[in-house]
Amino acid sequence: YDGTAFEFSTISEKIDQLLTDGNLENKSIMIQDQKLEKESNATENHQNSSAETRLKKMDIWPSTSQEKDKEFFDTIDKNSKDRSDNISKFEPYAPSKSTFGYNDLGQCKIIYDKERSEYIYTISEPQLTEDGKRIKKKLEYLFRIHTDVDVSHMSFDEKKDHLVDILESIITSNKITIDSDVKQNVFYYIIRKFIGFGIIDILMKDNDIEDISCDGPDVPIFIFHRKFESLRTNVQFESSEELDGFVFKLAQICGKQLSIYEPIVDGRLPDGSRLQTTLAKTITKGSTFTIRRFNENPLTPINLIDNKTMTAKMAAYFWFLLEHGTSILFCGGTASGKTTLLNALSLFLPPAYKIVSAEDTREINLPHENWIAGTTRQGFISSGSESSREIDMFDLVKAALRQRPQVIIVGEVRGKEANTMFQAMATGHLSYSTMHANDMQTLIQRLENQPINLPRSLMVSLDLVVFIKSVKTLYGKAVRRINDVVEILKLDPDTNRLITVNPFSYSGPLEDSYKFHGNSKLLSDFTKLQGWSNDDLYKELKRREEILEWMKEQKIFGYKEVGKLVSDYTKDPEKFKQIMREYS
Repeated sequence: YDGTAFEFSTISEKIDQLLTDGNLENKSIMIQDQKLEKESNATENHQNSSAETRLKKMDIWPSTSQEKDKEFFDTIDKNSKDRSDNISKFEPYAPSKSTFGYNDLGQCKIIYDKERSEYIYTISEPQLTEDGKRIKKKLEYLFRIHTDVDVSHMSFDEKKDHLVDILESIITSNKITIDSDVKQNVFYYIIRKFIGFGIIDILMKDNDIEDISCDGPDVPIFIFHRKFESLRTNVQFESSEELDGFVFKLAQICGKQLSIYEPIVDGRLPDGSRLQTTLAKTITKGSTFTIRRFNENPLTPINLIDNKTMTAKMAAYFWFLLEHGTSILFCGGTASGKTTLLNALSLFLPPAYKIVSAEDTREINLPHENWIAGTTRQGFISSGSESSREIDMFDLVKAALRQRPQVIIVGEVRGKEANTMFQAMATGHLSYSTMHANDMQTLIQRLENQPINLPRSLMVSLDLVVFIKSVKTLYGKAVRRINDVVEILKLDPDTNRLITVNPFSYSGPLEDSYKFHGNSKLLSDFTKLQGWSNDDLYKELKRREEILEWMKEQKIFGYKEVGKLVSDYTKDPEKFKQIMREYS
């Protein structure tokens, strides 16, 4: 396998070559002939063996009917062909935006490293000549001693323009001679340093990157990519001193103080990204940091439909339930997409609802105007004798209840705030949150045990649990899929078990599809309560499904635009037809 295509040299050609080579003895030819014949048979068997034969040899093929066998093997063969089509050529992956920095001089791409047999996220930046390095150092010095302007109120573009004007002024007033190309490169690095994020600036600007992790000096920085998951980069800090200075800068940007006394800092960067950093050798082998990116343009239900995280039918189901009052808990493993799914489906909430959210670090991003976003705060001691107490999730949820919200969104429940949230559900407040659990059994165990200690009788206040996970397709691609949808009906008083139904289920990565079982108790209860017929309900769900499919076809992915269209439909379904015609 040469990294560009699957090619097997034909053994028969080698045999013909040996037979026609007059320099070989007959005996040698016969030996080689026999050897190559065995190799030929083995290779031919390998090439021509179907997926059925290979699976049977591995003893993992279940005993089923011949018809089901054929259907399954057809799926395997199709997916295997698709897989080879997708990975036979390792061409560099270029994201939708691949140029960054001043005048787009910085670039990124993902390439396949044949030696390591892995993908690597690479960045390339302009090279500075020795003259350019000297001028850069001089400009930085002059900029520091001559500039004292508060730019905290400016946007990034305003800061950049202001910095460029100052640098141009310094060059003119000090009569510094510099070529145009060299000046462009020097400006790139100065802007990156003073108003950017230094060597990780491109990583911080690529919206496909979710996490950035530095494990110490002389170690490649790793990222978590939306499409490729965990990737190493070609970026690293060359010395402990360089890394220590950088983590001090990150802490200061967050308004925190990093020191030997406080070697761990959790904070939030100006763009909303979450920072966790440690200092030097106090608790780790070197300074480290992890940045959890905050997406200013979060994914919408249309993105999730397009990514096959869910179907339009499932999205219409969620849309209907959220609009008509359903409390939901989104569960899954680490980095499975829980908060992304919560944020996306929250766009279905009616626009006039009063929403109060509580988070450790802000991740929720909604277009709703009547929304109060709360975040926790660490306690601190001021220069005087006064101190400020810590504000935790329990405080935020308790305060939210006093604001008479129609919806409470809790970023993640993991402690005593869960009791308060479930009490809120029991008193009629719609609540949405996330939790680490891969199935119902694990979820119940987490809720019932320390530190939550929730009585099972309160769990029936929750209407719906949605499980999401990251799976590997047959192509080896990491994708997120809603694994299960569970409606909680009631608590059996005799067995103390929760009675549930599953309206949707995921087939698994082989078929990569969803099945609707048609047994939604929540929808059934709604029809009885509102006096709808099943036909009325079906037509409404079908109409919403078609609207979601239409938005996908029109490539309407922006969260504000999707939120507005959902709001328009909620306000006047009949008028929405005219809106669709105007778009088309």
